[in-house]
Amino acid sequence: MRRFWLAEGFLAGALAMLTFHQPAAGVLHALGAYPVAPFDLSPKPSGLPALLNGMLWSGGWGVLFLLLLRLRPGLPLAPAAIAYCATIPIAFLFLVLAPSAGAPIAYGMPAPLALCVVLAHAAWGFGIALWLAGMRGLRAATP
Repeated sequence: MRRFWLAEGFLAGALAMLTFHQPAAGVLHALGAYPVAPFDLSPKPSGLPALLNGMLWSGGWGVLFLLLLRLRPGLPLAPAAIAYCATIPIAFLFLVLAPSAGAPIAYGMPAPLALCVVLAHAAWGFGIALWLAGMRGLRAATP
């Protein structure tokens, strides 16, 4: 087993959130389809800026993605990452986190807004695939 492979998942998830999810959310926000502005630095209840909090969560989801990918090693990386990010974290967000915060399922979002959230997460999944492919390529190129 390669050393640091879980760290690759964490870095890919966190960096993809910063470089793919947030820009996608920014485009959707600029179009008036997404209510939350990207790169939000307001503090969360944990005291962390929202952007850093999101990167930490995204890193954890990146680790889980790699663990799941090990169960199905033949899956193509980009489609698997996009499908994963557009489903599993969304289901957790809408079906677990929202009700645990006392909000309705999917925070009561109208369907078009929920679709925008799924699209931003799909962009994040594409970013995870690119970051992982890049890290693996760099590692293969070093002696």
